Amino acid sequence: MKLFSYPVLAAFLCSATSLTAQINTAESIKLATDLSKQFPESIVYQDVNTSTIAFSVADGKSKGAILNIKEDHVSEYLSLKDNVELAIYETYGTFSSIDKMLSYTKNGKKYVLNYTIAVDEAIESGGIFHSDARYKAIALNFASKGETEKTEITKSYKDYKFLDAAYFYSEYPQKKRIISFEIPTGVEVDLVEFNFEGVNIQKTITTDPKTLVKTITYTLDNVKPHLGENGSTGTDMNLPHIVPVVKSYSLKGVKTACFESYNDFYAFLHKLNSEVKKDDEFVKAQADKIIEGKTTDLEKIKALYYWVQDNIRYIAFEDGIAGFKPMAAKDVLDNKYGDCKGVANLLATMLRLEGFNAKFVWIHTNHTKYTCSLPYLGIFNHAICALYWNNKTYFLDCTESYAAFGENAYRIQSRPVMIEDGESFKIETIPFEDINSSKEVDKITMKVVGDKLVGESEMTAKGDLKNYYIRKYHFAKSEKKIDFYKNYFTRSNSNMTVSNVKTSDLQNREIPFYAKYSFELNNQVFRDEKEMFVNMEFDGYFGKNSKDTLRLTDFTFDMIINYDISVELTIPEGYKVSALPPAFKVKNDYCSINLEYTVVGGKVLYKKTFVFPTGVIPKDKAADYAKIQKDLKKYYTNQVTLTK
Repeated sequence: MKLFSYPVLAAFLCSATSLTAQINTAESIKLATDLSKQFPESIVYQDVNTSTIAFSVADGKSKGAILNIKEDHVSEYLSLKDNVELAIYETYGTFSSIDKMLSYTKNGKKYVLNYTIAVDEAIESGGIFHSDARYKAIALNFASKGETEKTEITKSYKDYKFLDAAYFYSEYPQKKRIISFEIPTGVEVDLVEFNFEGVNIQKTITTDPKTLVKTITYTLDNVKPHLGENGSTGTDMNLPHIVPVVKSYSLKGVKTACFESYNDFYAFLHKLNSEVKKDDEFVKAQADKIIEGKTTDLEKIKALYYWVQDNIRYIAFEDGIAGFKPMAAKDVLDNKYGDCKGVANLLATMLRLEGFNAKFVWIHTNHTKYTCSLPYLGIFNHAICALYWNNKTYFLDCTESYAAFGENAYRIQSRPVMIEDGESFKIETIPFEDINSSKEVDKITMKVVGDKLVGESEMTAKGDLKNYYIRKYHFAKSEKKIDFYKNYFTRSNSNMTVSNVKTSDLQNREIPFYAKYSFELNNQVFRDEKEMFVNMEFDGYFGKNSKDTLRLTDFTFDMIINYDISVELTIPEGYKVSALPPAFKVKNDYCSINLEYTVVGGKVLYKKTFVFPTGVIPKDKAADYAKIQKDLKKYYTNQVTLTK
């Protein structure tokens, strides 16, 4: 179950206050006080948190055998603070239902039912409502520390393919997390375990001698809260969870195949795509307009690819059937919005109608342990288009705004993909590009004028870094575009003034991003009668006092970091260098940082390179990286000493 996060939250909580008097005891208050010291960021503690997923097969008469899947979830919440309000929600759609959602207040040793009604709303993304995805939510209200409420939620799955993965962690600390699967004879289910390494999860298997139902139970004690860490690579990459894959079920000797093989899995996704309504005449007419005047194949391909990037608004549809079935190409064109599947289908359709060999592609972006071998809908979180042209395969991601044809974002590089090819499929891997394909080079020159540093900065960026700078501008509000880069390059430094900003053509995604600007820096030049002290630090990259030392998930920059920065100070006339800061060097598996001062002729050269080759800080290196950040911040206070 999840923390309610929709706009209706405030009104919902106010209107759903329990009328049942709650009772806390001296014992429960003491327990809550002790736990709040252990978990100061948490508002509740889950004393009990159990999920039971039960499978059964029923005779549907003329419909044949029916597989029923029911998940019962029971959780007890102990308030760790006064005046706590939260809401618990669960999603459902065409292939699932919420059969029960109740809350109870603990009164002595008994639980008294709260007469509150769950909210039932459609899910929206970017102002757009899904066709079938909804959520139900129920409010929990605690007047005082030490009070306890319990929830009971039952969710039924009408189709095994949409069964969710089961996770151990939640937003709140838990005394015990229990996940059980009840599997009768005649039902074959694979329970695929992820990220169990180093986690003390106890697994037991029992069989009822009368019913022959097998119960597989996983238990994890003393579970820390997962609070949604900044820059997380994602839960499926890091947190322990179980993916149930239903392979088959039988009734009266008749077997029904489910996801027995990966081919069955592909067949389902291909069927969904095949059911998408086609209107080739309409789509072809639109494609013809887009490529009008283009004479070469390359011009036509780029025109279609860039038009979809620039004219179709990206909306994420992740729940219900909309999470797996693309919108029709005509609907995307009419609405001017679509999710990744919708825009991938649109581009592939337009390219095919113009005579190119284009295919729909399923992919999971880089932060996952899932591969194209597990028959589970969650293995894919993204869709793109593959183009076979000129004896080469191109992967086109329409959600990567301002990406040039032939460029692949870091998040899809090295990832296996499943390419739709009629009744069969292809598994290919998107190549990893050279680390220097995404790089920023800065050249800064400065001189001392009075008590200021005055100079110019010239920079180029390519790859993901190029796209980053262009997107920052285009996604800014209209009224902020005029001075956008002027404000951006000040880096929130109150001592810095930026002027005369010039950039490359921000409409041309096929050239590196270029910027040049003038600047003045105050409070970085200090003097006495014989000496001058100059702080040449320009941007303070990666230097800060970080408390991010304990993580459950890896940290990601979402791109490769590759900075090459040179800062050049003209030595003032009549002065010579008497002291330079020492070099700063770090090299490990996840980063290489080099900062060094040298004297070259009449100038001081401050050279800085930052390379994070994977763009990821492993979770077990969080404390080490926090120390590097702290050391960098301290290093940035160093000064060059000049003497008359």
